[in-house]
Amino acid sequence: MIFKLLVVDDEVTMRKGISNYMNWASIDCQVVGSASDGVEAMEFLKSQPVDIVITDIKMPAADGLEVARFVHENYPRTKVIILTGYADFEYAQTAIKYHVTSFILKPTNKKELFAAVQEAQKQLIVSQQQENIAKEGVFFLKDQLMQELTDHLCTEELKEKLLSLGLHMDCYYVAAFKPSSDEPDLSALKKIVIEEKKNTYCYRYNNLILNVYFQNQPSASVPEYILENCREISGIVKAFSSSEILTGISALHQSPEAFQTAVSEAIQALTHNFYSEQNISVFHTAGPEEPAELSVENSLDLYQIESSLNNWDFQEAASVSSHIFSKFKTSFTNSQDAKNICSQIYYICCRVMVKKELDPVPILYLEKLLGSRDIFALENTVTEIMEYTRENSMSAHAVPNYIIENTIRYISQNLAGNLSLDVIAQELHISPSHLSRTFKKATSGSLTEYINKERISKAKELLQNTNLLTYEIAEAVGYKDATYFSSIFRKYEGISPSEYKAKFFVAQSSHIPYN
Repeated sequence: MIFKLLVVDDEVTMRKGISNYMNWASIDCQVVGSASDGVEAMEFLKSQPVDIVITDIKMPAADGLEVARFVHENYPRTKVIILTGYADFEYAQTAIKYHVTSFILKPTNKKELFAAVQEAQKQLIVSQQQENIAKEGVFFLKDQLMQELTDHLCTEELKEKLLSLGLHMDCYYVAAFKPSSDEPDLSALKKIVIEEKKNTYCYRYNNLILNVYFQNQPSASVPEYILENCREISGIVKAFSSSEILTGISALHQSPEAFQTAVSEAIQALTHNFYSEQNISVFHTAGPEEPAELSVENSLDLYQIESSLNNWDFQEAASVSSHIFSKFKTSFTNSQDAKNICSQIYYICCRVMVKKELDPVPILYLEKLLGSRDIFALENTVTEIMEYTRENSMSAHAVPNYIIENTIRYISQNLAGNLSLDVIAQELHISPSHLSRTFKKATSGSLTEYINKERISKAKELLQNTNLLTYEIAEAVGYKDATYFSSIFRKYEGISPSEYKAKFFVAQSSHIPYN
């Protein structure tokens, strides 16, 4: 420990001699300032802490005794050594009154001054030790009292003890800090919380560190400085130990009788950390719903995912999965229940892959899913599982033939009806976008192009074999507007429907094949 000295003397030679030409470092001291009179010395003391003041007694403006009085009243830990050329008993009495450490007559030699400073050092060390012991005793009493208040109902006796120790429980929040590591260093965590504290009291409770944030007045929500303090603590722990800290914060409480409730809320909020990106969760009075398990609603969602995947409708499966996670987040579903339901999605994807004669989804995805620390990691993993299923299914089966077959069959059977992309997709239970992509990939043409060709082919058949009028044929093949039908027919055949029919009968009478 280095002791800081202030030298005060109106004589320049004395002041410089003591400040600059004595080996203070040899006795662990450092001169941090000097002053030419008492007023200047007192101003210096206001701006910078000092351990020992060496001052002359006779100075203009304010003398050494005035400095000693000022130190005694304002900085009682600082020691004062007075140098004087007057062996006056009255001065000595006054010096004792102000707890002056030493009263040395001038001329002063180096040895005598060093001895006086070393005596002051001893007194400072003893005083510091006594203060530390007293503080440790108070901390011990406070910790015992907070433990008692946590485990038992608040009595009048406990309320009196709280007040005697300066713990005013009339407006406060409680934060619970829980390390995520298997072997947490709670002592180190407590030290970090204490060092980062802002009007708080911190203590250990089982495997948690609890921190009480005292407020001057009630607030509608948790003040930002508390959230920021919690983020700082989490960041420090992560930087030095690479482990996460889960934090739960209670609602505001305004009496010592509510302290047990506040602690319970902070601990309960820890369970909501699964739904917090920053691992900091604030207690909500609504609380989590009952464990979800595999309800009828969950079963229906899972069935819909499996059905969609089997029908190659990956977009619909992803939509149902997103809906499941929205319900998790809204109801704060128990984390284990959420993981169980997501495990079912993994096994569904495995069954779908096997049914398509492919390898199941690798087990590492299930391990990653079960090890998810929060809802966001869990959702990302499920998305990865679904994407793995989609990519491997599509790469292994360039053309899912049954989709094309069913599409062609439906078009053939419904040429006169509404054959929009949405209608066909709905009938086949797949998404419009997936149907469009799959059909184009399989036939190298668009679905609309295929429908038009089929309709024109059927129209040619009707023109050849019936006496239906043009507008009747248009309706028979799904065109409500005869003019539009004629323009489409001309686009594909190069002539109008009536011209086609005339040429067909001319060719037929001449026994010439005509298409």
